[in-house]
Amino acid sequence: MAKIAVIPGDGIANEVVPEAVKVLDVVNEKYELGLEYETFDLGSERYLRTGEAFPEDLDGFIDDLPNRFDAALFGAGGIDHRTPEDVSAMPVLVGLRRRLDLFANVRPCRLIAPDLTPLKNKTAEDINFTVIRENTEGYEFGTAGNYRVGTEDEVEIRPEYNTYKGVKRVLEFAFNYAQQEGSTRVHMAEKGLPDGLWNRVFAEVSARYPNIEGIHTHVDTLAYMMVVSPEELQVVVGENRIGDVLSDIGGAVQGSRGLAPTGCYNPEKNFCYFEPVHGTGPDILGKGVANPMAAIMASKMLLEHLAHREAAGAIESAVRHAISQGQTTPDIGGSLSTTQVGDAIRARLSAD
Repeated sequence: MAKIAVIPGDGIANEVVPEAVKVLDVVNEKYELGLEYETFDLGSERYLRTGEAFPEDLDGFIDDLPNRFDAALFGAGGIDHRTPEDVSAMPVLVGLRRRLDLFANVRPCRLIAPDLTPLKNKTAEDINFTVIRENTEGYEFGTAGNYRVGTEDEVEIRPEYNTYKGVKRVLEFAFNYAQQEGSTRVHMAEKGLPDGLWNRVFAEVSARYPNIEGIHTHVDTLAYMMVVSPEELQVVVGENRIGDVLSDIGGAVQGSRGLAPTGCYNPEKNFCYFEPVHGTGPDILGKGVANPMAAIMASKMLLEHLAHREAAGAIESAVRHAISQGQTTPDIGGSLSTTQVGDAIRARLSAD
């Protein structure tokens, strides 16, 4: 039996995460998984209902999650036009990553339907790589600041902090991931000093994996490769900002960020969390057209983490079937609503 914390968060996450949970309900019953969930109303929806976005001790709540749950399914944190600018579930997102030290953000990029990619003459065999983003350092370290605000001399400083420990462990994670997946290449994307920390530590770590080719690549070249020759890529690893940008390019080449899930890990901890990568979607909030497939595929990753591989495979198969039948939201060419797509996927799961 596994316990899952469900935290939808802001914006369209409150539309897509419930569809993912209903998919989990189907496989939970069908495969007798014994899953238990508890849903936490944190962020914009809670604010609209109560005037407060979080409980008083949010840090304590986050710190206690690994003691109470095996994993979490998170939705999104960010802009939600229904609430003030400073009200969002971002503190939950930052807490999940940094307070729990889930330093490796793993974003698979898999083309699951050939006609979805905007790339010419590329197949599912060509678009099949994973971006691993360092999740706790870099530009999100929290020391940005502005000076002389409102004048022509305004200065914004946004330093990026990377530590030897942080760089080394995410690079080791990437090579271990490649080893487990049977991959033979790891590209490290960066744009730093020739003798900079990432470059030096990559050479150090790469030398310990003689059966895996470690390739240092500037981030602009790596972005170019993603849209011109994605078949050359297997595992890509980069610092926080670089990984953020590249993983969204990955979402684009697989057809839509509405298809892209992610998982956040620390191999020294049992607790992980999973989420769709698309964010809060303020432009489509309330329209009923948000694509639930990324959230549903995040639940598939969650089941893989819990070693329920048959059920996870069934979810992916049902998503593929829905796409093949045109049972999709408008972002990938369909005309169904968020709920109708979820219904179609659940119907396939029940029928198989």
